[in-house]
Amino acid sequence: MAASPRSTSKQKASAADPVRPWPAGALARVPGFRTAALHCGLKRKPGNPDLALLVCDRPAAAAGVFTKNLYCAAPVTYCKAALAKSHGRARAVVVNAGNANACTGTQGERDAARMGSLAAKGLRCKPHEVLVCSTGVIGHVLPMQKVESGLAALAKQIARNEPGADFARAIMTTDLVPKTAAVEVDLGFATVKIAGATKGSGMIAPNMATTLGFIATDAKITPAVLQQALSGVIDETFNCLTVDGDTSTNDTVLALASGEASHAPLAKASGASYRAFRAGLFAVCDDLARQIAADGEGAEHTITVYVGGTRTDAEARQIAATIANSPLVKTAIAGKDPNWGRIMAAAGRAGVPFDPEAGALTVCGFDLFKDGKPTAFDAAAVSKALAARDVGIAVLVGDGPGRARYYTCDFTHGYITINADYHT
Repeated sequence: MAASPRSTSKQKASAADPVRPWPAGALARVPGFRTAALHCGLKRKPGNPDLALLVCDRPAAAAGVFTKNLYCAAPVTYCKAALAKSHGRARAVVVNAGNANACTGTQGERDAARMGSLAAKGLRCKPHEVLVCSTGVIGHVLPMQKVESGLAALAKQIARNEPGADFARAIMTTDLVPKTAAVEVDLGFATVKIAGATKGSGMIAPNMATTLGFIATDAKITPAVLQQALSGVIDETFNCLTVDGDTSTNDTVLALASGEASHAPLAKASGASYRAFRAGLFAVCDDLARQIAADGEGAEHTITVYVGGTRTDAEARQIAATIANSPLVKTAIAGKDPNWGRIMAAAGRAGVPFDPEAGALTVCGFDLFKDGKPTAFDAAAVSKALAARDVGIAVLVGDGPGRARYYTCDFTHGYITINADYHT
């Protein structure tokens, strides 16, 4: 699957695995979809793309997951209403970066609706068939004159099948690299394609990351089944991701299915074909989530936290999230400091009951803590291992079946610099 240069989450498919990498994959390479992007003036740097369209040639099955922040942005409210009105169908998604259109009152609501209406006019579809997403600074009203001019130009690009700028780059804010992933999935009687693009670098702690994600597939699938698959997969991927513990006002992941693949519709969330499709969707979203952690603001380490031995997966996830969100753990990793006490202290305060004497910890392959007490280890050797870009932390708290995996990154001075200067 395609990944950013800073991601090492590529996985090789086994001979029996229905999911295989699709290196040439991109949203616009999925049958039935086109993209276009340009600079309309929302971002400060001239020529830096900030407005994009993802268009399906016919009404697509659509599903979405959204932030649970009470201050949800106007585009989030708009998307929920549009999906309800269309009964899970969409022709397009319009996205702007550089302005979140969040906490902007009724004017923000009107602007989100205006974006959908203008895109629909250019594409000759109904306004509720267009989904709207925004990302950027909170509390600023959109400069709609710039957006309107940009949407008119995007409609012409789509009509001429001219993509212009890169979609994945157009949705970026503080990201250093665009983030894409794609797979092909063997359903046994047909092959379907799934591609995704996302953005996110800071204000990341999805609860449905500032993240936006877009998935396109040519699978034939009903909106209800697509929604069930997306919600479950997001819970295991984007919702197991944190950079700084801050849930955004705009978090949105949308999935659209053109239905152009040659197979019977997936109308039930069961059976071999559905499981294969869901595995492909998971592979794309998992890759994208890890890329966000790898591109965390100021990050020098990508951290994967594994937890096992709890009574349930939910308990393991609670411990993993507490470790992943700990500033003390994240700064220790930044300093290449094998301070295992910070990790076990975080596990102990997660609110999950377990026997402390059963606790064990491995960092970068070194056993640092076992049976509730420290082991003898070479601190210099562990510190050297922590110099690697990718760091693995594994915590065992018992012999229960529960397990979880969480993605995060370290905290460096770069994070402070980026966020201190971001608004001004």
